[in-house]
Amino acid sequence: MQAIILLGGKGTRLQSLYPDRPKALAPIAGRPFLEWQLAWLARHGIRDAHLAAGHLARGIRDWAATAGASNTITVSAEPSPLGTGGGLKFAEPFVRSDPFLILNGDSLMPNLDFHALADAGQTPGTLITMAITRIESTGRYGTVEFDARKRVTAFHEKAARAEGWINGGVYLARQTLMGRIAPDNAISLETDVFPALCAEGRMGVFLSEPPLLDMGTPDGLLAMERYLRNPAAPNPVTPSL
Repeated sequence: MQAIILLGGKGTRLQSLYPDRPKALAPIAGRPFLEWQLAWLARHGIRDAHLAAGHLARGIRDWAATAGASNTITVSAEPSPLGTGGGLKFAEPFVRSDPFLILNGDSLMPNLDFHALADAGQTPGTLITMAITRIESTGRYGTVEFDARKRVTAFHEKAARAEGWINGGVYLARQTLMGRIAPDNAISLETDVFPALCAEGRMGVFLSEPPLLDMGTPDGLLAMERYLRNPAAPNPVTPSL
């Protein structure tokens, strides 16, 4: 199975720390974040990845050209900011499996079982299955509601909720999903595509054990580094490129 990693964002909250490189190449525990992410996938037998780049795409191309040969890596560079949905659509010619994985390019779910996610995504009529995890204080995250069949029923914007289920930034998708995204437009998966799929009952969830590691902010980057440097952490991610 192939993974499409969405790397088009500018990473504005990290630009003061690393203004000269794309967010995915920010150093975490001595290695670029993207190396950790590909190693995480490889641990589960997923070694075919497409990097859907945008901002500072040349840096992604240069890094990919020197990455380990144990992975199959391709790169595309959107011509202008297209959002998560538009960036995914731009990468459509590179999609080589059905179903395929979609990953946000700034997070890890170390305890996610990709094989179980793939099984969960077999539900008839489901176009995309979102990995979610529970968090004690949702804070800057939006929350997800679902029914007994594990179909998404509602999304809630960021709010000061005590706890809830949040989007982990990992999805199992059918290629037919691409037909729901208009080409050459700036489109958000989260705000333009997912609500429509939710209303049609075509979006499922897969419940994963925490944590969610998100390096999209300086605080999140530090928390991720602490986790990855901790040898006693459960199921630590180990680079193996």
